[in-house]
Amino acid sequence: MTDPTSPDHYRFWIDEHVRFADLDTLGHVNNNAIGVYFEQARVLLFREASGFGAESPWTVVLARSLIEYKAELLYPADIRVGVRVLKVGNSSVALAVGVFQGDRCIATQEAVCVIVDRAAHRPTPAPDDLRAVLARFQ
Repeated sequence: MTDPTSPDHYRFWIDEHVRFADLDTLGHVNNNAIGVYFEQARVLLFREASGFGAESPWTVVLARSLIEYKAELLYPADIRVGVRVLKVGNSSVALAVGVFQGDRCIATQEAVCVIVDRAAHRPTPAPDDLRAVLARFQ
């Protein structure tokens, strides 16, 4: 498998930008803001697969998150966030996510998301149509 600090590792991309509100007292992007960039990429990936809509019978919750910070990020900046599907289990999806400024890796995340039935609030098997969309990003 490719290096998660390389843009070539990722298959799904979104564009983001650093907001002044993302900064900490040292003037660099706070770790919480980086977590929001990761979240936005995950949400848009699952929206691509018809999730997170009110009409969808399932939603996704984050069950595990391991973040490694690689470089400082300052304001202002345009960034890209990449996602790669690592594994689709019965009701879980493992993802690799990376924040990049140009080709420079700012942070990486290993995330495990669980597919949840909206009505029952319990894990549910990943639907076939979701699996088909996620397979495009492996």
